[in-house]
Amino acid sequence: MAAPRGGTRERILNAAEKLFADKGYDGTSTRAIVAASGDTIGSLSYHFGSKEKLLREVVQRRFDAIADARRARYREAIIRAGDTGITLETVVDAIVTPYMERALRGGKGWRSYTQLIAAMLSSRRLYQMRSLSGVGDEAAREFMGWMADMLPDADAGDIAYAYEFMIGCIIEACAEAAVDRISRFTEGSWSSKDFDSVTPRLVCFITAGISAVIAARLGRGRTA
Repeated sequence: MAAPRGGTRERILNAAEKLFADKGYDGTSTRAIVAASGDTIGSLSYHFGSKEKLLREVVQRRFDAIADARRARYREAIIRAGDTGITLETVVDAIVTPYMERALRGGKGWRSYTQLIAAMLSSRRLYQMRSLSGVGDEAAREFMGWMADMLPDADAGDIAYAYEFMIGCIIEACAEAAVDRISRFTEGSWSSKDFDSVTPRLVCFITAGISAVIAARLGRGRTA
């Protein structure tokens, strides 16, 4: 059977992404990947070398796309703000919204990606794979720098934990969208899949949480 149209790398990446998300990394063989993509083991080996390196490429390509979208949103916000300057909420929005938009409004590939990322973050072995070492670290430091610029009273720990908690909230919100528990809790009145309902609330929630933690540490506020 002839291979489907499109570039070999892209076909293999798409097939691997879906299988890794649906069956897990360990439950997916290279033979299953090439069977789904219409390619050969030789093609996979030529382009990626190994299944582990293929996983890195799967993660990296969409992470890079999200990082670029975050930078673009951040730059646009700075331009719009002009002399008044941006706020912490603007920075949180620039980090949160591009991911949520792709997770909730993107195609099947984006849904597979967000499902895969959630699974990886809950797997110590996958998260600590040598081939995945450093993926996203440089971008994370860049985004943390945006936060630090808005939080002159924060120390390095405040920023690091705030970023970690924010990413956790994003991943959890996307995981909730896959099962849509809110729809069950509210008898269909609200949905975890509703981008316009979820994302502004998530941005507000994270922004307030970061501000409250820093205020509490400095003795300027109280926590519940």
